[in-house]
Amino acid sequence: MKKNHLMLIAMLAAGTATFLIALLRRRELASPTPYDRPRGGEREGDFELFIGS
Repeated sequence: MKKNHLMLIAMLAAGTATFLIALLRRRELASPTPYDRPRGGEREGDFELFIGS
């Protein structure tokens, strides 16, 4: 193989590895829930939710 071919293969491998590492880091840092419940697990106030009729 020519020297240019090996250089191209090395650059493609490095770019692919960088992309995959960035993708894995993004998944780890993402918060699973956008909403955190309040401390007691209940909301403050006199709010009742009725489901159905």
